[in-house]
Amino acid sequence: MLKNYFEQFGLPLSFTIKRQDLDTAYRKLQQLSHPDRFVNEALERQRVAVQQTAQNIEAYQSLKSPVLRACHLMTLLGQEFDLTSYTVSDIALLMQQMDYRDQLVIIKDNNDMEGLDSFSETVNCLTKSMLDKITNEFIELESCSSSETNPDTSPLKNHICELQFLNKLAKDLDEVEEQLLLLQ
Repeated sequence: MLKNYFEQFGLPLSFTIKRQDLDTAYRKLQQLSHPDRFVNEALERQRVAVQQTAQNIEAYQSLKSPVLRACHLMTLLGQEFDLTSYTVSDIALLMQQMDYRDQLVIIKDNNDMEGLDSFSETVNCLTKSMLDKITNEFIELESCSSSETNPDTSPLKNHICELQFLNKLAKDLDEVEEQLLLLQ
């Protein structure tokens, strides 16, 4: 049976969640189930506490990450989506990703800190824009989920993949920044 992480944390079933609410709910659940609270209990109760803690961590990590949260929400809304096996069908998106990778290589090869800062700003803006798109698409999907129609979710799936790429690109930008700072 599929776990509903939103329900587990007492959060509304929505792509947009308040991080503070998630963090508060997580801490509360962890306080209730942390294995240290059960050191004097039977081994079975200690094992259950360890399992609950692991489930809380898995749910928290999924809801904390916009990409994982989107995948989980898709599944809960009846739209099976396995990010690891999904093939992006948008050729322009794939070409754009290759262009961004090329830009990053050029910045790194030229030790271009100004270019890195500018590119980081661009990636941050693109990420925010993508989060807004995904939010709006989920609102639309949630309104369609009560009807009999089966909506086309391929644009949403492509946007989730694009967000994953942007997150990876931002991480790579941070690594390049660390490398460039070491060279100065």
